[in-house]
Amino acid sequence: MESKLAFSLYMAFKKMQIQFGNLAEQMGLDPAPLSALLKLWRQDGLTVTELGDKLFLKASTITSLVDRMERDGLVRRERNQEDRRVVRIFLTEKAKNLKEQFPGFEEYIQDKIKGHFTEEELETLIKLLSKLESSL
Repeated sequence: MESKLAFSLYMAFKKMQIQFGNLAEQMGLDPAPLSALLKLWRQDGLTVTELGDKLFLKASTITSLVDRMERDGLVRRERNQEDRRVVRIFLTEKAKNLKEQFPGFEEYIQDKIKGHFTEEELETLIKLLSKLESSL
């Protein structure tokens, strides 16, 4: 049962990654910048460290991601006036406008699985996945 659980979770995760990649591609983005935009749409002005923590990325990886996003006109960096070591990431107008085109990954996935689960099954699945997440 244990190996079947791990394998099933892994396969579901990989398929979710593919769906997220498809959605990002439809928006003209790679998955990593879209993931960062999702976090910044919820809370603009995160520090580089906070954004990296939310995305589970190492410092070097988040720095290169922010570099790319800045180059593509999606974000701008701003040093904190009180502590110049702290750099905050802010959305540009281009990135804010992209949000209007974004259907929302939650809605996108729900549309994909519509008809495969009852409402009760979805509620149970969400509860079980939350329980799993908190236990790991």
